[in-house]
Amino acid sequence: MIRKILNDIRNGPTILTLSQIIDIIKSLQLLKVEEILKNDKEFLEILDLLVESYSDSAIFEVNNNKFFLEKFSNWLLKLGKKYPIGRNKDDLSSYSDIFLKEM
Repeated sequence: MIRKILNDIRNGPTILTLSQIIDIIKSLQLLKVEEILKNDKEFLEILDLLVESYSDSAIFEVNNNKFFLEKFSNWLLKLGKKYPIGRNKDDLSSYSDIFLKEM
């Protein structure tokens, strides 16, 4: 499923809207931890792409989605603390912090 999500992002628009980001976030949160850990490189690439889109345009769209983004941020923090991800054992805090920002 992670590879499908990544392929969909790569084949989609260069910059995602906030609603597209939220749809991807929902898909990520449905994944089993085992799949995330098995495909950690792809998972981190997805987060990089989400952060890029969020920082470029979606940060201006937050409004009513603030609670959802906070929930995702907390999910990332818990995941990263329990299972440091990737070769560098990322705790995901840098990713989670991005989704707490808004303009």
